[in-house]
Amino acid sequence: MRNADGIAERLQAAYDKLCTTFALLDGAEIEHGRMAGGWTPKALMAHVAFWDDYQTRRMQAAVQGLSAAAGCAAPTADNDERARFDSERSWATVLAEADSARHTMIEFARTLDDQTLAAAYAEGERTLVLVDLLEHMIRHTRLHAQELQDYCGSMLRWSKPALRIFIMAQHNHMMESISRLSEKTIVSTIVCGTWSMRDVLVHILSWQEYQYSVLKQWPDAAHEALTPWLDGNGIDAINANLLANRADLNMIDICDGLMTYHRRMLRYFDSVNDEQLAGLGDY
Repeated sequence: MRNADGIAERLQAAYDKLCTTFALLDGAEIEHGRMAGGWTPKALMAHVAFWDDYQTRRMQAAVQGLSAAAGCAAPTADNDERARFDSERSWATVLAEADSARHTMIEFARTLDDQTLAAAYAEGERTLVLVDLLEHMIRHTRLHAQELQDYCGSMLRWSKPALRIFIMAQHNHMMESISRLSEKTIVSTIVCGTWSMRDVLVHILSWQEYQYSVLKQWPDAAHEALTPWLDGNGIDAINANLLANRADLNMIDICDGLMTYHRRMLRYFDSVNDEQLAGLGDY
């Protein structure tokens, strides 16, 4: 929705996604990890904060008519220069500034009526339409969240031994979390929306099946082999179908499937080298 409330909600959702992705990293990775473009994750968050603050002040000036004659002054440093400067700042400071800048932008967006959002404001020789810039800032945040997500799953972050340990730990944590629970508890306890523990485990199993199907055909997986996971009316409908198609699985079937696909994935993992792990595929 291109009204104030809809834009504000999407600004918040995009920022929440970025923060959720940051939660995958530990402090050392945020401070010292190097993404594909050479920035640290900390510098990426500082970049988002800077442009949130700059563009909010730019929009405020436009609405007030302060930039109509002379336009809006461009930043004095480029993105890479700021990234080098931000590498010396504390993560706590960067995160606090990012939270504040996004909050201020959202609160400003909520004050705008439809006419103000759609109006073309003079900025010297240019014009500024607020709704277009706000939509750009949503895309800007999503772009950097995806950039960070790509780093989280890349060999820029991991060594092969460390990634193997992580994969094993995730599987072991999941299996240990249900090891002392009765089947009745697992089947009857609702933990995620309308899903029981059993449903969550089946959901995980179904996507492990997808993962292995992709890996077997890497780097160019055939679409027809992935139809159950790709064709449907949105991800919620796909997940509902995957769950319904596995309705007859009991807990022995589910646990056996989880163990089986975990072992298969590890065998595949052990068979490839670092270059193959870092390669790109189409799926």
